[in-house]
Amino acid sequence: MSDFIWETFDSLVKTVYAHGRRVEELEARITDLEQRLNERVAAPQQKPQSTQPIAAVNEMPAERAA
Repeated sequence: MSDFIWETFDSLVKTVYAHGRRVEELEARITDLEQRLNERVAAPQQKPQSTQPIAAVNEMPAERAA
């Protein structure tokens, strides 16, 4: 009976330790994601400027060659 109790206790301690490590990993991941989100929010929202005129973008390659 005593062996069963110690095995159960040992298993419980190992499980709690494993879950504790997983929680720490998840907390670190959340912190990283929050920092990345804050960087994106802080970055200016600018659309990239196109270097080609719109007509050239809409033009088909065959039309360009003709």
